[in-house]
This record gives sequence, C-alpha cells and structure tokens, in this order.
Amino acid sequence: MKPLVHVHRLDQNAYTYHVSAFGSRTPGDGGTFESLELCLFDAAASLDHYFANVELKLDGRPIGPCATGTMRRDPACVAQRMRRHIQR
Repeated sequence: MKPLVHVHRLDQNAYTYHVSAFGSRTPGDGGTFESLELCLFDAAASLDHYFANVELKLDGRPIGPCATGTMRRDPACVAQRMRRHIQR
C-alpha cells in the first residue's frame, strides 16, 4: 500500500495536508503550516517510519510518487517540483 498525501493551500502562506489510503481519509489532519516545505516535512516525518514512498497531490492535482526520505531530507526540492508541476 502506498498512502496518498493530499496537500492543500489555504492561503498564500498556509498549507495543510491529510493522508488517505484507498480513497478513505485517515483521522487526524496534519495541522496548518506557514510553508509548503514545512507541510511536506511534517507529512514525511509522520509517515517515513512506515512507508518508503507516497503519492502526492497538491490542491487536488496529482503530482506523482515521492520517497518519504526525500520529503524529510529535502522538502524544498520536493516543493519546487510540485510548484513546477502545477504551473504546466
């Protein structure tokens, strides 16, 4: 199983996420973060002990697979990839 991390932009400097598996939402959203990078780091920190990879979505748009280790070690790189992807 590969969890799906749904990241949502709430405002210019506010992001949140939730995790789902097989389309069902898990209890306990991730909170609100002042940057996409912090949001990704928190999601990875909560998942990387259990899952090596996740699928990412940003504001409902699929981004693709990502290693949780990369999200934790280099969230800025992952955030940049996500922003580029949605600008297409």
